[in-house]
Amino acid sequence: MNNLPLQLYPLTKSKLCSFLVAVCSLLLCLPTSAQNTSSASQLISDLQKGQHIIYMRHSLTNRDQRDDNKKDFDHCSSQRNLSDEGRKLAEKIGEKIKDFEIPIGKVLSSPYCRCKETAELTFGSYTIEKDLQFSMSKKPAELKMLGDRLKQLMQNTTTGKDNTVFVGHTSNLREGLGIWPKPEAVIAVFKKVDNDVLFKGFIKPNDWK
Repeated sequence: MNNLPLQLYPLTKSKLCSFLVAVCSLLLCLPTSAQNTSSASQLISDLQKGQHIIYMRHSLTNRDQRDDNKKDFDHCSSQRNLSDEGRKLAEKIGEKIKDFEIPIGKVLSSPYCRCKETAELTFGSYTIEKDLQFSMSKKPAELKMLGDRLKQLMQNTTTGKDNTVFVGHTSNLREGLGIWPKPEAVIAVFKKVDNDVLFKGFIKPNDWK
């Protein structure tokens, strides 16, 4: 390194500084909610006390199926649906929620069949909210609208002693609150703080012991 021409040192230092600034900027741009999260066991304990918001991504699906009709949500045959394994997993999570005595209040579901079936198998009953429909592949304006609508629905939630549930998809939550819910059947836990919604962490399928 000492054999490098002297004039290269300022350029090397400049590139290093630019790299460090870029890394710091990336970290600062991460949502605060993504930087500090609780463990799954702590989240389950929090849910037992009620007053939280659950966003559950639909359970496991048949990956060889496609959403061919994105307007008529009643025709399940033209959508990507739950697999047999996904149905069993949704039922299992529902049983665990009952075992842990987690109080469930209002349940809102995307109109897609995989979400409605997840909601029914996991929570027993649900109300369809059309604005929870899968936003991926939508035009930018509609993608943003559906993300903003989800955030608004969460902000307007009155949890009380129960937990309010949303059953939906990946892109809506990412667009609305900057959180990417993976894998399928994951539960994202939120808490209302004043007029905002705080992300507290994920409960993944394997976390239900």
